[in-house]
Amino acid sequence: MENTIARVNYALVLDFDGVITRLSINWKSLREELSRYLGIKVVSINKLFEEAYGTQTYWLAHEFVERQELEAIKTSILNSGVRELITSFPGIKYIATLQSEKAVIEFLKMHGLLNLFKEILGRPRFANKEQELRYIINMIEPDRVIFIDDSRKKHRDLRETRNKVLYSHERSLRD
Repeated sequence: MENTIARVNYALVLDFDGVITRLSINWKSLREELSRYLGIKVVSINKLFEEAYGTQTYWLAHEFVERQELEAIKTSILNSGVRELITSFPGIKYIATLQSEKAVIEFLKMHGLLNLFKEILGRPRFANKEQELRYIINMIEPDRVIFIDDSRKKHRDLRETRNKVLYSHERSLRD
C-alpha cells in the first residue's frame, strides 16, 4: 500500500502571528509583566521558552503568555489573502508557531479554518520553530516543505534545512 504522505506534492507550513494574523499584544509590555510575575529578568520571551523548556518556569510562563494570546485572538482578524492561500493550496497544511496551540486552535475555529490543517505545532509541545520544522520534515521530504514566516531571522536560520522558506514582510499574501 502506498504511503499517503509520499503522494503529497508539498506541505505548506505557516507561521501564525505575523502571517495568518497579527496579534494585538504589546510584546515589550508583556515581557516586562512576565519578568515581574516570574521574579526574573526576561530579555526574550522566546528565548525563555527555549531555555526553560520542561521546567516549572516554562509552564508558569507558558500559562501567563497563553492567557494574553487567548485574549488577543478575540479581536484579531485574518491577514489579507490568507483564507485564499489556505483554501487553494492542494497539499498538506501545518501551522508552526511560537504561540500557544490552544490560542491558535481557537482562532482557527472562530474563522472556520481548523479542519484545513493537518496539525498545529506550538507551545507547549515545542520549545522553538526549529523543533517544529524537524518534526514536519521527519514526515515530509525537506525539499517539499514550503515555510512562510514573517521573521527575517527565521528565514536565515532555516535556510540550511533545505526547506523552501518564504519571507513575508507584507501584511498581504496575495502577491
